[in-house]
Formats: sequence, structure tokens, C-alpha cells
Amino acid sequence: MKNYMKISLLLLSLMLMLGCSGYKPVLQPEGPYWVDDDKQDIPEPSSKDPNLAWMSIKRSSFDQIEDGLDLERNFRILSDEREEAANINSFDEVPNCTWFTNRHGFARMTPDEIAEGVDLTPGPDTSGPWLVFRPKVQGTTPGFWIEDSRGDQYVIKFDPKGYPEMATAAAAMASRYFHACGYNVPQETIVYYRPEILQVKEGVKFEDKAGVKREFTQQDLEDILKRVHHEPDGRIRSLASLSLGIHGKIKGPFSYSGRRSDDPNDWFDHQDRRELRGLYVIGSFINHYDLKDQNSLDIYVEENGNKFLKHFLIDFGSTFGSDGQGPKPPIKGYANMIDLRDAFVSLITVGLKTWDWRGGGEVIYPSIGYFEADIFQPDKFDPIYPNPAFEDKTDRDCYWGAKIVMAFRDSDLRALIETGQYSNPQAEEYLFETLKKRRDKIGRFWFSKVNPLDYFETEYAGSDLRIRFDDLGIKYELWPQDAVYDYEIRYGKELIRKDRVKTGEIILTQDDLNRMTSAFKATDKKEDYIYRMDIRTTRGNGDPSKPTRLHFWYHHDENKFSLVGVEHLD
Repeated sequence: MKNYMKISLLLLSLMLMLGCSGYKPVLQPEGPYWVDDDKQDIPEPSSKDPNLAWMSIKRSSFDQIEDGLDLERNFRILSDEREEAANINSFDEVPNCTWFTNRHGFARMTPDEIAEGVDLTPGPDTSGPWLVFRPKVQGTTPGFWIEDSRGDQYVIKFDPKGYPEMATAAAAMASRYFHACGYNVPQETIVYYRPEILQVKEGVKFEDKAGVKREFTQQDLEDILKRVHHEPDGRIRSLASLSLGIHGKIKGPFSYSGRRSDDPNDWFDHQDRRELRGLYVIGSFINHYDLKDQNSLDIYVEENGNKFLKHFLIDFGSTFGSDGQGPKPPIKGYANMIDLRDAFVSLITVGLKTWDWRGGGEVIYPSIGYFEADIFQPDKFDPIYPNPAFEDKTDRDCYWGAKIVMAFRDSDLRALIETGQYSNPQAEEYLFETLKKRRDKIGRFWFSKVNPLDYFETEYAGSDLRIRFDDLGIKYELWPQDAVYDYEIRYGKELIRKDRVKTGEIILTQDDLNRMTSAFKATDKKEDYIYRMDIRTTRGNGDPSKPTRLHFWYHHDENKFSLVGVEHLD
């Protein structure tokens, strides 16, 4: 009986904690902040080189066991009360910072700007010699580092034999996609060249397959080139990735959890950053299965006299239908490499549980690899091993990511695909149709989790206050245009006004505003300046959605209202 009472008290205390832990935006009269000041001058951090095998085991097993024993976290998940991201502003957005820059999902880029991506150099100069100064002969994907006649350094990567264009196109498109989404990425250029321009730098050493360290020779270089695809005219198509050393000093990968102890600008636990949580949705769109710590880099850069760390995503050869050394197996993107959860489900169902991916695997175009949209489910994406930021994501994080994905309209997708430089128009069309289906699945699923009203604008027209917004479900033609929007305005607990509109515009007349200001009582308490508007959407004959909540600040000295907060409540 005593144990029962202890357990009951524990459960009660946990539920009370959950009930008091709701996210509240920080509201200021000047509105949201759009820049995190995380570019303060810091001492040079140390270099890190975590062990890939250990990280895989830790993420796949020890972290999963630890999470399973975290009672508070599990109660939050069961009660749908996960903690919201820590670094969002009062408009439910991620401010510009050393991790992320608002681009296409916030203010539209042109298709040409998306296709341009990172544009620091024109790519390697093929008119002069390339000096090979570091080889990569181990593993399934050979490559090497070169310095061209301009002195620029690149990592040169290849398509595997039998799958021309697959890996190089995937990486070229993915780097531009993630750049447009807002992330820091390297410049990736597809380049054609003749092998005769390659020259081995004298004195280059490497460790061969026998584990012997010796000089790298021209014959070793030719052995690498025998393993990669050649064009019919003898040229080689490669991906040239501009060395990130051009930005500053490389300090090793970042982690998707915790903080970097030697970076005073690292203010938030990484699993609580929305740009990393929302990367779940953004990565799922192009099946970036290889989203792991090791495919990132921290770089010590200098800007405007300050030195600080900037955070990059790297290595996009395992995106779309490519797995780098060949087509992506059907399981990749649907299960972790070591998936304890799937193993547990198989165990308790005595092997009766089946997964849709088991019936897949057909490669229609070798240049695309295995990439499909029919069995794709936006909430079932799984990277190579469990990612702490993805494990803690909320519906609002995923809505944010889906909003960025949906910003890629058909013309944007075609511009992106053109950067893959495919030789087969039918392969391009297949990829385009597949991306369209995946994009719209992402929008329909994650937009159903919150009320997808966004891009709010307010202005005074005479004595009226006009509030305009986009219903993203209608804007992107995911749902019929039969929505109605019920709104109510409250001052504290007092209901000021409620009404219904059928368009994305709400007009508060002078009478409405007078009713709002009459409720105001002059006080020094900041919260007494806030008026709240909740907008619920009803589509067809369905039930009203969860609210999109607006916060207005009343500037009593000017007798004006300004929008200072937007929440997409889940």
C-alpha cells in the first residue's frame, strides 16, 4: 500500500509539473527579435574528432535506454506536452544565428537564386593542372583533395560504376536545397574534366589497404580512377566540394545534443534548437538518411573583427535515391541502422508486424537510384541512428520545417533538379513528380497538426486595423477553399469581441478598437498591455482547429496596437 501511495504521489507530481510547463513567448513592445547575437568574439576552441562507431552505439542503444527510463520525459510524450524549442522568437520563428539564416521559407528566393546556392568560386579551373595533395583510398567511396591552378582546394567525389550521375547529382542538389532552407553548407559544383590534368604532389603519404604507410604514386591515383564511372568520351564527372577551410579553421563536428563547452556563444542545448528539430522534416523530404553528428562541422571564422564558431551541414552524397556507393536500399529512411524499437515491435508481435518498405527496391533510373513517394510517410522517417533533436521534436517544430519544404514550388523544384545536370529528361521528370508528391504529403500531414495560418501582416487603414494572413493549406492547394475563421479577442480573461470571417483578412473597426482600449487599465504590469486573439479554422463540416494565437501590444501613449507575437498551438 505504501509503495502504491508513493507511485501515486510521483505520478501526481509529474502531472502537476507538466501542467505548469507550457511554453510562453517573451513579448516586447517592439515585437520579435530576428537576430541571435551569438557572434561574440571567443577564444579559439579545441578540435574534436568523435568516434563514429561509438557514437552509433551510444545513439542506438544507451541513449534509447536512458530515454526509456526518463519518467518525466515519457509522461510529456504520452500527454502530448513535449517542451517547445528554446530558441524561437515571439513569432514562432528561428532568428538568424550562426546555425541558421532565414531564406526561402521566410522570404521567397527566385529559382535562379536557389540554383546558384553557395557561390564563392566558379568551381575548379579545368584549363590548368590539378595537384592531388591528399588521397582517400579506403572505404567504398574513393576520392581525393586537389588544388587547382587558382590555388583553390576541393574534395573530389565520384559516381559509382553502373550509376552515372547518381551521387554527384544528389549532393549538388542537396547542398543547394539545404542552403535555400537556411543552413550553412559547403559549395558543391559538378565538374567534367580529363584525367590527364591530375598530377600527384611530390611527397604525399597515405596508408594503403595493407595498413602500410607509403608514398602515394601516379599508379595509386590510376587505381582510384578505375573504380569510378567515366563518360564515353573519356572525361570524368565529379563533384567538387570547396574546402570549408576557406571559411576558417575546422574544429570538428557538432553534436545534436548538449552544448559545446568551449563555445561561450552556445546558449541552447542542441536538441532544443528548432532548426535542428525541424531538420527532421526538411531532411525527410529528400531522404537525407545520413543525418548524424559526423556529417556536420564547426568552423572557427572571423567576421567584422570577431572570431566565433559557425555550424555547417556537410556530406550530401546519401540523399534522394543515392547511398553514395550505390542506390539507397529501401530500408534507409524507414528504420535506424540498429533499430531497437522495430526489433521490440517484431518481438511482441511474434514477427507478424510488416513494414511497407519491405516491398520496395525497384531502381527505375540508375541516375536517380531508389527514391519513391508512394510509401513515404512524413512522420515515419528514420535516419541512420536516433537523433536527439528529432526525438524531442514537437508538432510546432515540424510545422516550421514543413512550411519551409512547402515553400519549394514547382518552378523551384525544377530549378533544383537542373543543378543535378541529368542527361536523361525522363529521369528528371520522374524525380520532379516524386518530389512533388513527397512535398505535398509533408504539407498535408504536418499542417493538420496545427492551424496553418501564417505570414501575418497588420496595418492601419484610416481608423481601422487590418490583419491579413495566409491559410497555407489553401495557399498551397492542399485543401478546398471552404474554410471559415472564427476569432475572439480577450484582454486577460475578459472577452472583448468574437466574430467569423471567410477570407484571410480581419478588420477591426474603430468601434472594435474602442472596446479593446476601454478594457485597458493603466498599470506598471507589462502583461496588462497584451491583448490576445485566437483564430480557429473550420473546414467543410469538420470541427474547429486548434487556435493560432496572436498577441497585440497596446501602446497607450499612441493609442495604437501592434502585433508582437504569433503562436501555432498544438
